[in-house]
Amino acid sequence: MSGLGSIVQATGMGRYNLGAKLPVIQGTSFAFVGVAISIGFQYGFAAVIGATIAGGIFEILLSFIMPQVRKLFPPVVTGTVVCLIGMTIFPVAVDWLGGGHGAEDYGSLVNLGVGMAVFSIVVFLNQWFKGFISAAAIIIGLTTGYILWFMLGRLDLSSVTEAAIIAIPTPLQFGIEFHAGAIIAMCVAYIVSMVESTGDYLALANYCDTDLDSKRLSAGIRWEGLNSIIAGIFNCTATTSFSQNIGVVGVTGVASRFVVMAAGGILVAAGLLPKLGALIASVPQPVIGGAGLIMFGMILAGGIGIIKSIEFSRRNTMVLTLGVAAGLAVTYRPEIVGQLPTALKTIMGNGIALGAIVTVLANLILPGQRMLVEDDSSEEPITQMNAYVDANPGVKR
Repeated sequence: MSGLGSIVQATGMGRYNLGAKLPVIQGTSFAFVGVAISIGFQYGFAAVIGATIAGGIFEILLSFIMPQVRKLFPPVVTGTVVCLIGMTIFPVAVDWLGGGHGAEDYGSLVNLGVGMAVFSIVVFLNQWFKGFISAAAIIIGLTTGYILWFMLGRLDLSSVTEAAIIAIPTPLQFGIEFHAGAIIAMCVAYIVSMVESTGDYLALANYCDTDLDSKRLSAGIRWEGLNSIIAGIFNCTATTSFSQNIGVVGVTGVASRFVVMAAGGILVAAGLLPKLGALIASVPQPVIGGAGLIMFGMILAGGIGIIKSIEFSRRNTMVLTLGVAAGLAVTYRPEIVGQLPTALKTIMGNGIALGAIVTVLANLILPGQRMLVEDDSSEEPITQMNAYVDANPGVKR
């Protein structure tokens, strides 16, 4: 389901207004997983599937108001949200580097040594080489780290040998049930996901040097909803854009949608061929963490790049400050919202979502000139440009 979602997001189905036509990798989110676990304990897994499908329909309906939502994300808001994406997921990379949250050998010299070796290789190849070597710095670093882990005798491939050769999913294998409480909780998670996805799309569009108009934003969110419905039918949790991919695009400089289509094909194969999936999952967390430090830092750098384009007036500085303060507060101390009702906790406990909401509200409420994105619904300038380029083959698009 992750592979299918990524392929359509990258390809785009213009005829049906599905897919953002950006190098988006889709997968499930911690927001969905947390809600799904609570629903599962209360109602059972069949209710998780029902809530996932109902929530997907809810997201499709909300996708039609994305043109209005897009106007609320001028550079001061977009830059703040993208910075928050990098800052809030950075601790995940640190935990990977240490060996995984809760690991018995967390922070051991072996974990840190292998992770920093990967880190150093990625930086060296990316900065001192060009072309293919520079673009492939991450995969070369991960491969080297994997070999180091094997040479240290710490690589466990038992899951690969025990995995089946092929596995075909059975639709609704665990049944389906609909409970109002479960659906409401899941819909809240979908709202959080939409806020995160909006920031992801805007960040990717900035790296791709393209404008993300309201139509493409709506098409991307609409496909996330439909992909989540299909995922629910095939016994999966909902899917959304992966913020980590922004860092990969930033480090490698590779923003080709065709690369993401190929990656989507690999994900589909990993789902249908358990041995391949297990082999990918066997990559040690310290190895991933070494590359993750750079990728997530690159997301933060992308946000700073967007913020550079705004005027650092007293008002804009306060908008940025309020968004970052709200987002990092619950990221560093999530227990501060532990006493809130479940629905509120789902929103307030997500640093990216809370930071984005506070930033948008601050931009609308604080005195001074509000920053809004102008209406981008007209495609006439793009049509004229394409016609001119087609008539003048010597002109670069």
